[in-house]
Amino acid sequence: MKKWMCLLLASAVCVVPSVVAPPANVMAAEQSKSGAVQDIDERIVKMIKSDDGQLGWGQYYTDHKIDDFVLRGSNIQSSNIENTEILTVHDSLLTNNLPSTQTMTSAAYEHAFTETTSTTNTTGWTFGYAYNASATVWVVSASHNFSVDYNMSTANTTEKSVQRTLIAPPQNVVVPPYKTYKVNYVFEKMTISGKNNIEADLFGRVFYRNVPDLSYSLGQTWAWAKDKQGFERVNRELNYPYDHWLRNGIRTQGVGEFKTEFGTRLTVVFEDVTDPRNPVVVEKREVPVKFKTISENVREVK
Repeated sequence: MKKWMCLLLASAVCVVPSVVAPPANVMAAEQSKSGAVQDIDERIVKMIKSDDGQLGWGQYYTDHKIDDFVLRGSNIQSSNIENTEILTVHDSLLTNNLPSTQTMTSAAYEHAFTETTSTTNTTGWTFGYAYNASATVWVVSASHNFSVDYNMSTANTTEKSVQRTLIAPPQNVVVPPYKTYKVNYVFEKMTISGKNNIEADLFGRVFYRNVPDLSYSLGQTWAWAKDKQGFERVNRELNYPYDHWLRNGIRTQGVGEFKTEFGTRLTVVFEDVTDPRNPVVVEKREVPVKFKTISENVREVK
């Protein structure tokens, strides 16, 4: 009786954007790469068919359709590890050979570097309902806030490299008579790694040959399944009946891993090196710089 009531509720009509599957060769390569990684669709079929037994409807299952989905992520802040690398990327000398103090100017400096961000879908499942389906996560660390993107259609590591150039303007410094100052450009590079929670909410219909004109929501078939396949039931607030296929769905979760490195700031350090055996730091100055993006490249690392 309960199943027939649900069938009546599911008969409402709603038009939603179609879900495009990735090319078959991409999915086949992904599935053969690792037996430990499952496409979500395989788990859904196992869940539906587990409503077995003499009165179960798993034996009548014919097909299902994903009508809508939501991919999201959240930061696991306790997992973040930060490391800072200090690099002296350039130096020059300013020598005052006059008997009076002089204001001397260093040349402008340009430094090229690469920022790399890698993300790996380690959830144990891949998302085959949209090619290059992406989950964007906003990461809040102790020192910086940034976002990372996970390609959930693959279990390979996705690496994004951005080549940038920073330009530091000329620096003025007062040099006493007969002194030599060394101008050091010190570049700070930050590396942050950590983990993110990844969730996929799925909404769609399940079809059975004994009721070919009607369908059930994924959330309802989840309730009848003996093997939930790790899914949870999720019901979102939409203007549809509770058991409508666009409201009553299922959720799967997992963890992704990321690592990102980026330049943070440029500092100019002035040293008195008149006596090279005994250099003395005279001044440290954080320099406002202009960053220019030269190129971007995204690739999968198998």
